[in-house]
Amino acid sequence: MAWLDSSATALWSLILVDVWRNVGFSFVVFTAGLQGISQQLYEAAAVDGAGEWSRFRSITLPLLSPTTYFLLVINLIGAFQFFDLSYVMTDGGPGDSTRTIVYYIYDTGFRFFRFGYASTLSMVLFLILVALTLLQVRMSRRWVFYQ
Repeated sequence: MAWLDSSATALWSLILVDVWRNVGFSFVVFTAGLQGISQQLYEAAAVDGAGEWSRFRSITLPLLSPTTYFLLVINLIGAFQFFDLSYVMTDGGPGDSTRTIVYYIYDTGFRFFRFGYASTLSMVLFLILVALTLLQVRMSRRWVFYQ
C-alpha cells in the first residue's frame, strides 16, 4: 500500500475511502428525495412543452434542494469528525499528514492525559461546527425551496 506511505498521497487516499464509504448514504437519501417528487409535476410540464433539461432545472433541482441541504449539513459535520480512518489506516502518519483535529483531540486526551485541554478543544470544535451550521442555515434561505 504505497499510497499510505507517502505524505503527498496518504490524505488523498483517506479522503477517497471516506467518499466511497459515504456515497451510498447520499445516494439513498437522494433516491428518497426523488421519489418524493410528484410525477404530476413532470407530466404537467411535459404537456406545457418543457423539455428534459427544463424539467430538471425547474422541477427536480428546486424540489431536491431540502435533500441537498440536509446532505450538505450532515457531510460538513462528518468531515470535521473524520477520525476513524486516519486512526485505523495510518495512525496519523506519515509524519502528521493525516492527523485531523479530532485525532489531535484524541491524542491530547488519551495519549498525553491532558483531559482539560482536550475538553476545551472539543468545545471549540463544537462551537466551530455550530457556527458553520448556522451559516449554512442562513444561506439556505436563499436556495432551499420547500414544497
